Amino acid sequence: MRAVRLTRPSLLCLTGAMLVLGGSPGIPPRAAATDYPAHQSTNDFAIGAALIPTNEVKKIFAADLNSGYVVVEIGVYPLQSTEIDLSPADFTLLVDRERISERPVDPDAIASVVGRRYDPPKLPDPADVYVTTGASIGTGTSVDPNTGRRTRGLETGTSVGVGVGAPPPGSCRGWNCENGPYPAPAAYPVPANPNRGAMEQELWAKSLPDGKTTTAVAGYLYFPKPSGKAKNGPWGLTRDGASGRVKLSLQNPAKR
Repeated sequence: MRAVRLTRPSLLCLTGAMLVLGGSPGIPPRAAATDYPAHQSTNDFAIGAALIPTNEVKKIFAADLNSGYVVVEIGVYPLQSTEIDLSPADFTLLVDRERISERPVDPDAIASVVGRRYDPPKLPDPADVYVTTGASIGTGTSVDPNTGRRTRGLETGTSVGVGVGAPPPGSCRGWNCENGPYPAPAAYPVPANPNRGAMEQELWAKSLPDGKTTTAVAGYLYFPKPSGKAKNGPWGLTRDGASGRVKLSLQNPAKR
């Protein structure tokens, strides 16, 4: 078999391709940066951005992101096959006249927070609730209302109690005492919602690729939703890289 020798440029291209493949798949980029509402060009690349409306977010993702996050689509287009090193950490969302800034949130962190909404309520363990019963017997005195004389006799009584926590020693007298005197309740029905692993996978697969590229790439970035006061201010998106800062003006959803 004939050996193939890779030249230095070939090695560089292969390394760049491997780094891109190591990142998320992303989404298909639009035809050009100018197809995004916000776009800019530098000597090395063109970039476009679009703030995704809440009604579109519901169609794109299975998880409900609108209650705590905003989604921004990013497209990066290297010029003349220039190698661009991308990272979500390079981007910052600026709101409220740039006095408040937010960094993108990792998909695993989002899945952990959003996934809690789908967790079923915790039912008490059978061993956490127990019932105790008791009986008492003894002697006592009473007064005859007719004669006023005191008489002594036998008195009996019963008691019932309910407790939370581990039952006291010897309180279990029913069947299945290993798990408590009563059978365990039926399992709580879990709603058919995406689990955390599926949410994280979906968010990661559609996020902006992380690594070096010489070809156009696109994907989403997920930012914490700004506070109520910040929602009415102008929004901007910055990208800081080796070639300097690029700033894009995003359409504020409150102004639409």
